[in-house]
Amino acid sequence: MMTHLTKGSRYKVISASSTEENITSEGTLEGFLTMGEEPALLLNIGKKSEEKLRIIPVNTILLIDVIEYTEDKGKEEKGDVNYIS
Repeated sequence: MMTHLTKGSRYKVISASSTEENITSEGTLEGFLTMGEEPALLLNIGKKSEEKLRIIPVNTILLIDVIEYTEDKGKEEKGDVNYIS
């Protein structure tokens, strides 16, 4: 059972924008980062031959579809776990 987002997995993320239409991003999760104090997802939305990174602030995410889940390799250390509320 999936309990958290993992690097290397493919996700489809729907996020809010400043217009009436939402933004759809599909790609591979590269990691997590912070923009100021706001947590964000780093998603590679490029084709296999190119890298195109998109930063998605967590507070704009409406839903996440799991396209392809990759299990974590190795044990997680407490310092490496990111909790987003």
